[in-house]
Amino acid sequence: MKKYLLLLAIILPFVLTSCGDDKDEPKQSLEQQLIGSWVGDVYNIIEGKVVVTHPHSGYILFNADHTGKGWTIIDGVKSPDMHFTWSLKGNVLTLSNGSSEPESMEISIKDDVLHTKQGTIELDYIRAKG
Repeated sequence: MKKYLLLLAIILPFVLTSCGDDKDEPKQSLEQQLIGSWVGDVYNIIEGKVVVTHPHSGYILFNADHTGKGWTIIDGVKSPDMHFTWSLKGNVLTLSNGSSEPESMEISIKDDVLHTKQGTIELDYIRAKG
């Protein structure tokens, strides 16, 4: 009987050990997810209950040191590069370029899509690869 208990004591930890999964790993904060390059190709303006979609191209880069840059192409016209500083409080992102009022917007990130909402304007960006 003692041999069986000893054998059980030796084997039991291996039987009860979980292989583990990613659920136990801590999630990245929204700020950590935001850092990197993003590209966009449409923006939506919410007019009442109607969503009006406009084509555009955009690029935005968020650096870990809270600086960044971006540009857009609307109707074939590229904007000058915009350099900015950014801050994030909860899910509110604020961009400042020093020459105008800071812009704040609500953000969320899911499946490598950055969704921004500023008043009636919503923009989606996809994480740039490479």
